[in-house]
Amino acid sequence: MDPNIVKSIMEKLKETEETHQVKIPLAIESGSRGWGFAAANADYDCRFIYVHKRDWYLSVQEKKDFIEYPVDEIFDIRGYDLSRALKYIMKSQATILEYLSSNVGYIRNNTVIGKLQTLAIDFFNPIPVSYHYLNLARNMLKEVTESPTAKIKKYFYILRPVANLNYIWQYNKMPYMEYAKTLEAIDPDLAILDAINELKALKASSLEHDLIPMYTPLIGYFQSEIETFDQRLKTMKHEKNKNYDLIDDAFRSIIEDVWQ
Repeated sequence: MDPNIVKSIMEKLKETEETHQVKIPLAIESGSRGWGFAAANADYDCRFIYVHKRDWYLSVQEKKDFIEYPVDEIFDIRGYDLSRALKYIMKSQATILEYLSSNVGYIRNNTVIGKLQTLAIDFFNPIPVSYHYLNLARNMLKEVTESPTAKIKKYFYILRPVANLNYIWQYNKMPYMEYAKTLEAIDPDLAILDAINELKALKASSLEHDLIPMYTPLIGYFQSEIETFDQRLKTMKHEKNKNYDLIDDAFRSIIEDVWQ
């Protein structure tokens, strides 16, 4: 993490609080840097959750519940209002659950994060989260196999969701944000692990947009895993948590926490 870029992100977050009159209890790094396999020149994907004052929410008007800034080659910064984040947690939306598990942070209010993480566990539903990762893997594999060359990072955009699918199937909980920790937990076949390590070594010496010929040692593995989970998810069952009072209670208490 470049200290100058981190400083710029922190300044942008502070500006956001002042301009929009909000508090930001959580700001993390997502994308390849958060996942642990970024190229040296990868951009910075800052994601944050922000909270308005209580009276802002007491309105019959529909209000914008996200903040985003223009994306360039270095910065991709955007955030969700607390109300939207809580709705996503209630639906067990994979992306927001990832944000809550990130260890690469810019701002961390431990009290607020603890409440959100507890809700994320209480409302975790392996079915929509698994389908999210299955679709990511399937769509990216289609891209990789339609061309004789592809960006190295696209292989990791398949490897990570495949590892996450296996983790959820084995442990029935949200995988780690960091790909390496999830991979270690699922203990893949040695031949597959060797192929992954070879690709990791190649990526370590590459830049963001470098291309490689089709990496055949992993294509069959990808196809097999996607077919396997396509069938497995059809049999997966889960009883949803419908105690939505927990969400409302957290909503009110977090507003008080950040504005006390």
